[in-house]
Amino acid sequence: MRIFAVGSAIPRRRDGEPGVSAVHIVLHELVTGLAQRGHELTLQPLFNPHRIATALGPAEEAAARELSSRGIRLSPPIYPGEYAPRPRSGLSRVVGVAAGLAGRPDLREFYPAIACRDLVAERIRRSGADVVLTVWSPEGLAATHGLGGVPRVAYHGDVDFAPTAARLRDRALFAQGPRPAAVRRWREARWLARYRAAHLRLMAAVDVIANVTAANADFYAATGHRRSVYVPNVWRDPADDGAGSAEAPASGAAGRPLKIIGHVGKLGQTGTSYGLRFLLQELMPELERVMVGLDYQVHVIGDGLPVEGLRPLLDHPRVVRRGFVPDLDAELRSADAFLLLNNAGGYIAAYTRHVVAWAMGLCLVVHANSRRAIPEIVPLENALVGATPREVAEMLRRAVTDPDLNLRVRKGGRATFERGFTAAAVAVALEGEMERACAVTS
Repeated sequence: MRIFAVGSAIPRRRDGEPGVSAVHIVLHELVTGLAQRGHELTLQPLFNPHRIATALGPAEEAAARELSSRGIRLSPPIYPGEYAPRPRSGLSRVVGVAAGLAGRPDLREFYPAIACRDLVAERIRRSGADVVLTVWSPEGLAATHGLGGVPRVAYHGDVDFAPTAARLRDRALFAQGPRPAAVRRWREARWLARYRAAHLRLMAAVDVIANVTAANADFYAATGHRRSVYVPNVWRDPADDGAGSAEAPASGAAGRPLKIIGHVGKLGQTGTSYGLRFLLQELMPELERVMVGLDYQVHVIGDGLPVEGLRPLLDHPRVVRRGFVPDLDAELRSADAFLLLNNAGGYIAAYTRHVVAWAMGLCLVVHANSRRAIPEIVPLENALVGATPREVAEMLRRAVTDPDLNLRVRKGGRATFERGFTAAAVAVALEGEMERACAVTS
């Protein structure tokens, strides 16, 4: 099969250098996994609006050469300046608002990369592609919107407007000032309604939505999409780098405090804010009661600042704020337990850190809502699961005091990763969806 893939990064395999995020690694694993299955790949990097550089850096050039050595063709990158929105006249803004109120919002308002459609369509035509695959790329979806003759499959993460909707809904957590006036709240609500309508219009035109979050598959299906399915997330296998999984709990070795990773990731993000609120406001008081007699620390790793209301809570004597750490893998491997609480709020996602924990053989402890995102989570087998602060605290105590349970969860997580979350496994799942899309449109 000839696949034209669109992503917002130059795929890179390692996350130990600045600027390499989950999307680089996910994109790398997918395109190389599909190439290893014998498919002919052309990759179109279409950088998102946050990109500043207008040329590839040395590390990106090296990554491009590595892709070429695997037989993957790289189409010339498209930078934000090539689709940046131009100032609109007053009349065009009025027309746009009216169209939004009528349920037909202007896609350019939320997806300016739609301006690249003709360019991308021509590149797809020249590639002779049988199918288009977008990978975690709203820009790719926009730039291929309305494409005729070639089926499109979207390997998709978030529902695009969901993080903004969560922030507007939970103002008490995210507010940076006084409650806005009624007129501003009305404008925000209208803007969000247009954003929602634009996103659903964009997704309705895709032949298959392959969601890494199971709850999102249900969401799009409920809107009437003809093929919205769950396909697991993917991550690199540490074993490919010669690293074994963390098969033995650290158990407070050498007299040090028990080490619990309480959070990893930028501290101001939407999901992070829900996770930190649960950790700092609700879980820490329960831990003080449940972990009596144990010496432990809860490490918070990540750049930036949390939302304003949570900042004072980082001063808890059991919380160790780490900021950026140069060797994240080493930090995770030395932990007795790895907490992932971002799904404790009203915003659910299949955070890549679930899969990172399984790939590395960590003792994963999650909020029960994570099962809505990743149905492969099995309590007491590949994760310890709690729905309330008390339950999570009790699971943590079991994790750090029961070596047999700790080891079972580590091994169970690693086995789960090997079954369904490797590049090979996810490539097979996506291959099936692409073949189905081609058969339906032929």
